[in-house]
Amino acid sequence: MACNDIQEHFIDYLEGNLGEMARKEIEQHLTECGNCTKDMKELQEIVAVLDSGSDFIQIPDNFMSNVRNAVSNTQNSRRKKSKHRATMGIVATLFLTLFVGTAVATNSFTSVMDWWKDLSNKQNEQMQDYVQQGLGEYLNLETESNGVKVTITSVVADDIQTLIYYEIEDEQKDNNYMINFSKGLQITNQDEIWNIKDEPSYSPVSSSLSIYSESNHVYRGRLGAAPMSTDEGTIHLELSKLEKLSNTPRDTEGSQSISIGTNEFIEGDWRFDIPVKKHPAIVHEFEVETEIDGNPVIFDKLTIAPTITVLSYRYRNENPDRKIQYLTIASLESKGKHVYGQQGLAGSGGGGGSADGWNSVETTFESLYFEKPTDVLIHIGSASYSIEEQAQFAVDVSKELPQTFEYGGNKISIKQIEVGERTKIEMTEELHHKRVYERLDYRFYDKDGQGASGGTNVDGYYIDKHGGKYKVNENFYRLNELEHPRFFSTEHHIQLYRDDKEGDFVPAVLEIEGYSVTSFYDDIIEISFE
Repeated sequence: MACNDIQEHFIDYLEGNLGEMARKEIEQHLTECGNCTKDMKELQEIVAVLDSGSDFIQIPDNFMSNVRNAVSNTQNSRRKKSKHRATMGIVATLFLTLFVGTAVATNSFTSVMDWWKDLSNKQNEQMQDYVQQGLGEYLNLETESNGVKVTITSVVADDIQTLIYYEIEDEQKDNNYMINFSKGLQITNQDEIWNIKDEPSYSPVSSSLSIYSESNHVYRGRLGAAPMSTDEGTIHLELSKLEKLSNTPRDTEGSQSISIGTNEFIEGDWRFDIPVKKHPAIVHEFEVETEIDGNPVIFDKLTIAPTITVLSYRYRNENPDRKIQYLTIASLESKGKHVYGQQGLAGSGGGGGSADGWNSVETTFESLYFEKPTDVLIHIGSASYSIEEQAQFAVDVSKELPQTFEYGGNKISIKQIEVGERTKIEMTEELHHKRVYERLDYRFYDKDGQGASGGTNVDGYYIDKHGGKYKVNENFYRLNELEHPRFFSTEHHIQLYRDDKEGDFVPAVLEIEGYSVTSFYDDIIEISFE
C-alpha cells in the first residue's frame, strides 16, 4: 500500500478493526516508512490521552467517526509531500480541532480552558512579533455572504509553512462557523503559488487551529499550508461553505467556548486576494553524534524559520536489550532561552528504519528566529524502550475467575471474561513497589492460535521521580508539574472479536511479547554554528 492508503486505515488499526492480513501489512509498512511511523506514534499518544481521560472527558458518540473522516479528508488533500511538514500535522490538527473542542464544550476541564487561552495568547503575541519584525502583515480583508462575515486578519509565511489567520462572525448572532479546510475551500491559483500541476485533488492547506475568542458568535482560527514555491504572490482563496459548530456553552468567566464541528454547512461565496511574502529560514547543517544506552544518535540539522524551529536527527538501535521506541527532546536552549515542542504535540518522535537501519526524526519547536543563535543546547528528555521478554499463559474460560499469573515479579489477573460477539476481558496488574516494567505488549489467542481484532482502554498511575503516585485520569493535565513521570498500567478493559470467520472469540492464551520502560536523562548536547 502507498502511504496515503496506509494512513487512511490508522484509526481502524488502533481500534483493532482490521483483519490479520491488513494489520500485518500496516505493521510491515511502519517498519519501512519513517513518516508513517511518526504519524502513528503521535496518533497513539493522542488516543492514549483520550483513553486515560475517558472517565471524565465527555466524548460524543461520533468522535472517532469524525477523526476517521478528518484523516481520510486530510490524506486526500495531501497527495503531494512537501519538503517539511506543516507546523500542525494531521494528528495535532485532530487533537486541537476535535479533542480540545470536545473537552472545552463539555466544560470538563478548567485546566483545558486555561491551556487553550494561553495557547491563543501566544498566537496573538507571535503575530505581533511577526508584524513588528516585518515578517508578517495585518490584512483585515472582509467578505460577507449569507449573513456571515469572514475576515482574513493576518498572514505569515516562511520556508516551512504558510499561516493564515481568520475570524468568522455570524451577523445574525445565531451560530458559530469555522473553515473546514477539506470541504468548501479552494485556492484557485495554487498551481502558480505552489508550483503544482496535474494534481487537481491536492490542496496545500493541510491543518487548522482553533483560537480562543472572547466574543460570542465570532470564531477565530488559523489555517496551515505548505511553504510557497514563490518568494511572494497573491493567494486567491475561495470559500463556498462553512462548517457549523455545535452549541457553545460559556465558561465560568462568561466568555464563549468553542466546540467541534457538526458536519452541517452554510453555503455562500467568500473570496479573498491575500498578498503573501515568504521569508527564508536559517539552516544549520552539522553532524554531532552521541549515544543513549548503547544506541547511536546523530543530530544532523537545525532549521530556524520565523514560525518554527525544526531539529532533524536519527538514531539506530544497536543495543538489542534496549531498543528505542521514541526519543523525547525536553527543550532547545539558546542564550538562556528555552523553547519547547510546538503545542505540546511535538518535541518527541519515532521513526521508521531505512536501508541502513537508521530511524529519522524531525521534531518541531517554538521558533528561535528572533534570537539569531550562534549555538544551541539540546536537552535530552527521555527515551521509551521496548524490552523483549516473552511469556505465555493458559486462559480457561470454563474455570473460576480471577485467573492469576506472574510476570516480571508482578501479578497479572484476569478478573472477568464475557464471551460474545465482542468478547470483553477485564485484566488488572499489581503495582508492586519494585515493579520494573511500565506497560505490557501482549495479545490474546484462541485454542487454534488465531488472534483477534479489538481495542483496549488502559488506566493506571503516573509515578514521579520521588515515588509520588498519581491516578492518570485525575492528573494527566498536571504532567508539567511532575518530575520524571512514568505511566504504569494497572487496568485493561479489552474488547475482542473475530475478523476471519463467524463465531465468538474464546481466549485460550495470553501471550506477552515484552514491555516498555522509560528512562530520563540530563544530557545536554552543545552545537556551535560558528
